[in-house]
Amino acid sequence: MRLRIRRFAIGALAYLAVGMVWLYGFVDQGRFESSDDWRNWSVIALVLAAHVAFGWAIREWAALLLPIALVFLAIPAGYPETQFSEPLPVWLGQILYIVIEIPAIACGLALRTLYDGWRRTPWPSR
Repeated sequence: MRLRIRRFAIGALAYLAVGMVWLYGFVDQGRFESSDDWRNWSVIALVLAAHVAFGWAIREWAALLLPIALVFLAIPAGYPETQFSEPLPVWLGQILYIVIEIPAIACGLALRTLYDGWRRTPWPSR
């Protein structure tokens, strides 16, 4: 039990730390402001893959709440720098990302649960 709590706490702190670097280091600075569609879609694919991997690694369903915590941590960021139009606040952009982050974490958790169940079954019944 203590190992599960410790693993979740370390995973949650790592998720929030990487999320803060993402929000304040890249999103708030306007680094992904471009008209290149391939770059925007590749960033979304990278975020999706990272969340699936996080769900696989953390193994706790409470991890689905971490993107919501990241929204509250993004409120002080304000508005990103832009040249093209009036930007959305960073926290509102994070709310829009939740649409892909929470299902991606849930997918990683479900895949890990299925894998652990498959691994525990005796060999002849596989």
